[in-house]
Amino acid sequence: MAEYNLDYFMDNPELKSRHLRAIPTLEMYRFFPPEEEIITIDKSNPHKNYRFIFNGQTKTDFEEEKLNQFYEYESKTKKIDYPSDWNESDTMRILQATDYDIKKAYNNIIENINWTENIPKTIGDKTIALLNSGFMYVHGRDHHFRPVIFVSTKTVKNILGKNYNFDDINKSIIYLMNYVMKYLLIPGQIENWIIFVDFDGVGFTDLGDFQKIITTLSKRRGRVFKNFFVNIGSFLKFSLKTIIKMVSSVAKKTVILGNNELNKVMQLISPDNLEQKYGGNAPNIIPGGNNLFPPIMPNANYSLNGERTNIITPEEYKNICMSDKKPYSICPEYKKIWDEEKALEELNKKKEEENEKIFLTQSIKEYNKKPENENTKDLDLIKCENNFDVNNKKEINEFLKEFEDLNNLDSFEDRKYNIPSKLNINEINSFFNSLKQNQKFL
Repeated sequence: MAEYNLDYFMDNPELKSRHLRAIPTLEMYRFFPPEEEIITIDKSNPHKNYRFIFNGQTKTDFEEEKLNQFYEYESKTKKIDYPSDWNESDTMRILQATDYDIKKAYNNIIENINWTENIPKTIGDKTIALLNSGFMYVHGRDHHFRPVIFVSTKTVKNILGKNYNFDDINKSIIYLMNYVMKYLLIPGQIENWIIFVDFDGVGFTDLGDFQKIITTLSKRRGRVFKNFFVNIGSFLKFSLKTIIKMVSSVAKKTVILGNNELNKVMQLISPDNLEQKYGGNAPNIIPGGNNLFPPIMPNANYSLNGERTNIITPEEYKNICMSDKKPYSICPEYKKIWDEEKALEELNKKKEEENEKIFLTQSIKEYNKKPENENTKDLDLIKCENNFDVNNKKEINEFLKEFEDLNNLDSFEDRKYNIPSKLNINEINSFFNSLKQNQKFL
């Protein structure tokens, strides 16, 4: 069986093009989530606070306290061997997911690190086929640019026991989650995703497979903004509630919808990003081939009813990025634009300075070629118009002779401070400015 690098899609022009359409746009970098989508606060019980955005945010006093307690516990137990890409925000996610149970969070972190170390470093034909099978796929974003991950439990039921086992499915889920985290999110601004699970055609006996999927999805702590479980009959709904209670972080964010309640999904997801079979405007997906991965982004119209809240202008974004309050992640494309603008500005400034030096060099040479009486006259006019004091023409000429052998003034700025002269530097600068502004004296 063939093995490919994890970014295999970059070698295929068609897949690369779809991947580039899926990554965040410039507009998404200019989106800053409202406070309630960063953290929800329960003033009566801080344990019930729930944070969605971790990177680049100011921690609450409660979070600081619990984080310090965790570090103290770790120092007394055994220092965890964190991987190089582990951040404090990862620790905070697991603390929150374990309801700030310090010992449980410590063990969970170790378990999570061991789990990530066993993730395959390559991708095989089976995983690629499963990513395009329709059992799980990314299709569009919600109104605040969170990717939407669709799961078809019926497809899972159909493919299991044939060419694939659950280990194959598990690898595909892990790969897809890592892809979304690496390419589709913006740390500090868009850190979550929506899970949309379709239970159409699934009975009670199939819920065991679904529970395995939920368990794998839950390995990535603090990433789900909302779970939509749709097309569920009344009997299945009761059983499903029992299952999701086993994973408290899932239960808190889950909305279970009956067959006639799909319209509630559109409170977060625009019709243009929903397939027609779910009441939206986008064509229904066709599994197979390379149709579903990289993800499909059917329409850039993510807003609800023309909503464009919390999106700032490019100029405002630039000002924020250049300030002390710059965002956690800065858009690489905008940075490239700003770097090009700065380089052009510096180039133009350099050209102006070079032109100025050439002009001054020519002015000095022309000044020294004139008869002494004419120079005296011109010097008096310059002195008169600029109101600065020069003792006599002899001192000016002594100064100018230092530069008679120059073709340009590249060394002027360095030399002018070191030339023995009775003239002070203000008089020297004023004199040259006068030459520039009064070409009639040359």
